[in-house]
Amino acid sequence: MEVIAHTLTSYLIRKNVITIEKSSIYKYGFQVGLEVCLNTVISIIIAVLCHMEWETLVFFAVFTLLRSYAGGLHLSTYSSCLICSCMSLLGLLLVVKHLNIDNSYSIGIVFISLIVIKLMAPVEDINRPISPSELSSFRRMLNRSIIKIVVLSIIFYLMGFDKLLLMISVTTIFMVGILVLGKINYKKCIRESNVN
Repeated sequence: MEVIAHTLTSYLIRKNVITIEKSSIYKYGFQVGLEVCLNTVISIIIAVLCHMEWETLVFFAVFTLLRSYAGGLHLSTYSSCLICSCMSLLGLLLVVKHLNIDNSYSIGIVFISLIVIKLMAPVEDINRPISPSELSSFRRMLNRSIIKIVVLSIIFYLMGFDKLLLMISVTTIFMVGILVLGKINYKKCIRESNVN
């Protein structure tokens, strides 16, 4: 992705669309955009192959709401992140496809997981410390996200959308796992930086 982003940026410089001073901004923007597009395309393919488009949409809605403000584990390279996220999506979809549990268990899992997320979050990353003002903002936005997920879960519960509610429950459990791994990784990085 970096090579393609560099090529696109160089092309814009040659055509006098951007200046050399702004090239790093454009290169970064192209790279992030290309990475998001690739991840989205692969996720759509996985959803279509599994015949689980709605479940995938619910996964991304819930995951994005939580991940944006709760933090968690960040992998060191884009390729490892891409592989891990696609395999995680596929794994969660297969769990939802083949697991049948009562809706009351699903909604209970959602509530318990959201409480754990609320207690743990936000989880910092060594490369992205959180300032006190950001911490307050993240907590406020996370509370709003949790309320939205609770409302969506109750709607799915009342309407009998078993698989969509199950998707929310496995996504919230998955998010708890990401937070736990993020905390472990953060503590490990702090220990290593103190040793050095």
